[in-house]
Amino acid sequence: MGQRKRQNWLTGWLLPIVVGVAIALCIRQWVVSAAYVPSESMYPAIPNPCYILVNKLATEIHGVQRGDVVVFHFPDDPAELYVKRVIGLPGDTVKVTNNAVYINGKKLNEPIITQPNLSGFGTYHVPAGHYFMMGDNRSVSEDSRFWTNKYVSRQAIVGEADFVLFPFSKMKSIPQHL
Repeated sequence: MGQRKRQNWLTGWLLPIVVGVAIALCIRQWVVSAAYVPSESMYPAIPNPCYILVNKLATEIHGVQRGDVVVFHFPDDPAELYVKRVIGLPGDTVKVTNNAVYINGKKLNEPIITQPNLSGFGTYHVPAGHYFMMGDNRSVSEDSRFWTNKYVSRQAIVGEADFVLFPFSKMKSIPQHL
């Protein structure tokens, strides 16, 4: 291959491919990615099984707020990703009863929740820099109430679960801030 042909091949094909792959990897690392949801713990907000879009910038821009549906590294096994709704913020006292969840003594308004809390009753004090998570389908959700390490650190939160991507028949926006 001549010098001129090699240079044309590098600048015409290889360089754009390398730049494109680098940009895609950066977007996946810092902007958006996909995650698989195998369980029904977030039903009806997230159907199962499905793939969701994780907006990594959302939690960086507006922080983590009560009602956000977030993807995070499971505190008991950080290699696993979980998706749950943020219930308790740093410093909150969360009380779970059969009929309701109370935050600092005030009943939490949760219109999307249709299942009672069948177990995991108690009072939880959320430490600084951590969050208390619960699934929307309370009767089957393995969430903060049942974990050994009950609270999710801010550093473990990957991003906000924004959209159901696949299957196409289940495509929809994921409701935040109930």
